[in-house]
Amino acid sequence: MNPIKTNILLVLTMSIVCSCATTKTRPSYLDYSESARLLFQDATKAFDRERWTDAQNLFNEVKAEFPYSKYAPLAELRIADCSFELGSHAEAAVGYQHFIKLYPTHPEAHYAAFRKGESYYAQIPSDWFLTPPSFEKDQTATRDARAALGHFLRVFKDSKYVPKATELYEEVEAALIRHEMYVAEFYLKRDKKKAAAVRLESVERQFPNSPLIPDAMFLKAITLLEMGKMNEAKETFNDIINLYADHPQAKRAKKYLRAL
Repeated sequence: MNPIKTNILLVLTMSIVCSCATTKTRPSYLDYSESARLLFQDATKAFDRERWTDAQNLFNEVKAEFPYSKYAPLAELRIADCSFELGSHAEAAVGYQHFIKLYPTHPEAHYAAFRKGESYYAQIPSDWFLTPPSFEKDQTATRDARAALGHFLRVFKDSKYVPKATELYEEVEAALIRHEMYVAEFYLKRDKKKAAAVRLESVERQFPNSPLIPDAMFLKAITLLEMGKMNEAKETFNDIINLYADHPQAKRAKKYLRAL
């Protein structure tokens, strides 16, 4: 064969071989989507079997290897779920917030917002017989939970998680009021009556709908009496009677008014 024809044939052959090799190694869109689906499926199986660490690692792989697939947002969300189940509630809260920031219109945004509040709620100090009561401890997580749950209830009014979020929100508010009353009593014991009164007035402003408001008002009335502010104390007792007629503190307020 002519040397020139031989060289041309060799070049064509190599081109075809290289082209085939390139075609085989370059994944198509279908390969990418299917690979993402299979990996996400494996991660979900681990998650359903409560193998939280394995599931979290697999969801991280989905996020890293297939960031443009439809499974990436859900992987982000499940990573936060795994953190929550592993007891890393602070990390979970950050994860849920990150999801909300990246995907504010995602169908699961309401779930992420609720779980963020739940993550803060899980960090609230608990009562244990060897430690001081929870209302004496730092309330940072309690305030964070109130803010997160309040935001969820305002923004996602139609979410199926509203009943549970409402229940948690009421518990959180009650914990914060008990803390404020504890601080007020702390001031009273140290003869700082004005500071106690200011603290109790802030309770009424911050938590106007809480069932514990009558208790805070009664303590404020007692504080005003100790400060020598008789008329203001009487006015507070009358407010308790008029606004919360069926509350036990209303009966106590009547007794104090009769005595006064």
